[in-house]
Amino acid sequence: MRNRPVVDASPEAAAAIDAVLDRFGTGALRVAASAGVRFVHLRATERYRDRSRALRRLASGVDDWPVPPAGLFVVEERAVYLRSTSPMTVAHEFAHALDCALGGGAYLSGVDPRVRRAFRSARAFITPYAASGLDEYFAESLRAWVEANDPRSPWPRATRARLRELDPAMAEILESIFANDLVT
Repeated sequence: MRNRPVVDASPEAAAAIDAVLDRFGTGALRVAASAGVRFVHLRATERYRDRSRALRRLASGVDDWPVPPAGLFVVEERAVYLRSTSPMTVAHEFAHALDCALGGGAYLSGVDPRVRRAFRSARAFITPYAASGLDEYFAESLRAWVEANDPRSPWPRATRARLRELDPAMAEILESIFANDLVT
């Protein structure tokens, strides 16, 4: 069994992806790998539907958005598709993959009462995007936990210290997940 997710990318892109994945630690990488998570970096001319059977079947239209996303996670395929290898994008999309792996194929964030309660009672969010839904709340909080940011992002820097300050309940949940044998 592999201890890291498979990465389908050029050597340069793979190195950038691996550098971000290392921030999550060997336990998180092992959990994701055992769940079959893989990464696919799109070449400049590729669209998401060129590489994803699920998106092609669903006729998702994501490629036709005015600004297609920098990355996305397809639950059905356990695949992270990336246009960008920026730390923020890689960490955010891997956080979705880890959320799915920890939930046994469904997002842990959607079924864990602690996460649901923390989201419902949050008075501030680590980023504006974290407020948009349970899965984005979990992904952005986890991105803050590993402190993956992009210098050009207009959002406040997502850091572990800022997460503890703004959302101690979610910080405590992530602390327990990373202290648990599942991701250590």
